[in-house]
Amino acid sequence: MKENLLKKLREENKYAPDLVAAKIDATPEEYLKIESGEKQLNLLQAAQLGDLYDINPRHLLDLAETINYNIGSNSRTIYANNYYEKKEN
Repeated sequence: MKENLLKKLREENKYAPDLVAAKIDATPEEYLKIESGEKQLNLLQAAQLGDLYDINPRHLLDLAETINYNIGSNSRTIYANNYYEKKEN
């Protein structure tokens, strides 16, 4: 999930891999390994990418496999294979 999301976010924002790599203090080669899933993000890199893309970093760390919403008497579970949300203000 994470590697598809990273690539999708980068392409949607029209960022070159070397620009994103510079934001997380990595070489373009290292970043592309992260994007392809060969290498894992660390917490600092996830936080930096969360700031860059304005999303919660937990979505980049595979910590959000499902999201539960409880609103009044209604509750829902969203299975989050390609889901991400912007950070709350």
